[in-house]
Amino acid sequence: MANDKVALEGALDESVVERQKNAQKTRAPKTNQPKQPKKGKTEGRPNIFKRIGKVFREMISELKKVDWPPFRRTKNNPGVWANLGTVIIVVLFFLIIITAFDSGLLALLRLLVGAEA
Repeated sequence: MANDKVALEGALDESVVERQKNAQKTRAPKTNQPKQPKKGKTEGRPNIFKRIGKVFREMISELKKVDWPPFRRTKNNPGVWANLGTVIIVVLFFLIIITAFDSGLLALLRLLVGAEA
C-alpha cells in the first residue's frame, strides 16, 4: 500500500507513475464515430392534440366493452336512486366545506398582506 502513495519526501513513487501510464496505454481506443444527437422531448412523439384524441378513443373503446344493464332495470331499482342521492349529498357537503375553508384562507391572506379587494 505504501508504494501506491506519495513518498515521504513529497515525490511520486515511480511504480505508481508507470502503472498509470500503462493503464492509459491499455485503455480501449476511442472510436471516431460521430455522436448521435440526443432526441428532444418532442421528437418521436405526436403532437398534443393527437395524444389527447388517442386517449379519448381508447376511453370510448373501453366503455363499449362494459356490460351496461338496461335502463328499464335501473329505472325501477330504488337502490340505484338511493346511491345516486347519497353521492350528490356527499359531493355538495364537501363543496360547502372546501369553499368555506378556501374563503377563510383567502380572508386570512388578505389580512396578512393588507390588500383591499
